[in-house]
This record gives sequence, C-alpha cells and structure tokens, in this order.
Amino acid sequence: MIRPAASGTAPALGAKPKRFRGKSFKEAMEFYVFISPWFVVFVLLGLIPLLYGLYLSFTNYAGFNMDRLKFVGFANYHKVFTDNDAMYSLGRTLLITGIMVPLSTILGFLLAVLLNQNIKNIGLYRTLFFIPSIIPVVAVGTMWRSLFVDDGVVNNALESLGLQPVDWLGYDYAMVPLLIMLLWGVGGGILIYLAGLKGVSKDLYEAAAIDGATALQRFVKITIPLVTPVLFFQFIMNIIGSLQIFVQPILLAANSNSLLSLPIRPNYVYSVHAFQQIFAYGRFGYGLALLWVLFIMILVLTVIVFSTSKLWVFYEVDQEGR
Repeated sequence: MIRPAASGTAPALGAKPKRFRGKSFKEAMEFYVFISPWFVVFVLLGLIPLLYGLYLSFTNYAGFNMDRLKFVGFANYHKVFTDNDAMYSLGRTLLITGIMVPLSTILGFLLAVLLNQNIKNIGLYRTLFFIPSIIPVVAVGTMWRSLFVDDGVVNNALESLGLQPVDWLGYDYAMVPLLIMLLWGVGGGILIYLAGLKGVSKDLYEAAAIDGATALQRFVKITIPLVTPVLFFQFIMNIIGSLQIFVQPILLAANSNSLLSLPIRPNYVYSVHAFQQIFAYGRFGYGLALLWVLFIMILVLTVIVFSTSKLWVFYEVDQEGR
C-alpha cells in the first residue's frame, strides 16, 4: 500500500507545484515598476511617434496643413515605386549594402581573430583599431574628404609615384572613398567578436592539436562554427546599418556645409532621398512613406536571414534548451 507523503517531503510525481500567488504578484509588480521609466519613455517618444508617422504616411501632410489634412490611401506608397529618383537611390543603397555587409563582417571578424592573440601590447592594438568607430561621423567625413580632394594626400602620393591624379570625388570614383570611409570604422564590432572568441574553450583547441589538427583546421572546424552566433548577430546589424546610411555620402559632397547638401549621383542613397523629400521639399507624407518602405525592407531582409540561420548558425545548446 502506498502511503501518502509525510509533511515536508517532496510532492508526488506529477503533482502540480504550489503557487505562491502573493509573492509572484509582488515580484511582478516590482518588475513592472522597475521597467516603467523605460516603458514610459518608449511609449511617449518611440511607439506613439512611430504609429503617428505611419498614419501621416497615408495623408497629404506637408508640415503646415493639419487643418486641411486628407487621407490619400496608398497614393504615397504608389509614388515610391514610380519615382525614378527613389528607385535609383534604393538601387544604390542595395549595391552599397551588398558590398559593405560581406566585407565589414569578414574583415571585422578576421581583425578580431588577429587581436585575440596573446602578444605584447595587444591592448594598445585593440584600442587603436576600435578608436575609429567612436570618432564623430562629421570629423570622419571631413577627414576623408580632405584626403581625397584633387590636391589631397592621396593624389599627392600618386603623383610622387609618377601616376596621374584621380578625381576621387567625381562621378566615376565617388563610391570608392565612401566604401573606404565606411570600412575604416569596421573596428566597432571588435568587442563583440572578441567576446565570442573568448567564449571558445581552449580545451577544444588542445584536444584538436593532440589529434593532429593544423592551425587552419582548428580555425575552420572549431573557431568559425562556435562563433557563428556572433557572426549572425553582426551580419544582421551590418545589414540594418548599411541600409540606413545617410550622413557619410553628404559629407563627401562637393558642398557639405549642410545636411541639405546633395551627394554626387553615385552616392545618392535612399535615406538622403527621404530626407530631401521631407525637409527640402516639405513632402512629409511622401517622405514618411519612403521611410516606412525602408523599414519594411529591413524587416523582410532580417526575416530572410533569420530563416537561413538554421543552416549555418550553430549553438552549443539548441534553441529549445534541450
């Protein structure tokens, strides 16, 4: 005969655990009170403006016509895909993204691998490579523009080698300084890459070395698979950042004294076009539609990358926690 469990013993198998409702409610309230400052700020300065902007993208809003505001349906969104300048700028943005995302992801990772070595003054080298990512973008743009102007350092170096100077900021080569300037700040992801590399157990490398694996084999078979979650995160962030590029092309423009300055045509990106429509021409409804199309495009690309992650991202514990 099975006797009932004595007082103080573990509950029988399958029995439902007791819930301390009072304590759980108190902990829940403490949690919501704790996050309330962030939540209030998010709602007031994030969610409400976001939804209000979505509403205005379906209207004829032009900045000062709230008394004559009219609902125009999907007219603004239809105009996005029939506007030649919008489609051109979108194509240039996708081209820059297609070049920058693989290069910045691979270059940043390889740079982190080099800076993960146990050598003298490694902390100094890490600092030097990380500094470009924290310099204000205006200073970075001004510096690179001064290097690539007709009488700049780059052309002076070419002339000293007996080569012809190049119009780097002209139509034919305008994208080259832009890509170089963007890649110069690739060290911003070093901290994340290093964190992933430090998380790889040294025991795995030692066991592989005992089995006769070369340094390249250890890198390909151990390092890369175990840091794919970090590579995945950085890949997503690089896509989002590249699609939102805005200030850098303007700073390389011939007259970059204002954010309303137009970059040269090859560097005319999508965010610049949206900014021009809103603040230069007062087409707020249309400009908001442009930005929402960009948001949807980023969301779709992110979902696509997430759907492929199961094919190349490896976790030490599967995502279901088993």
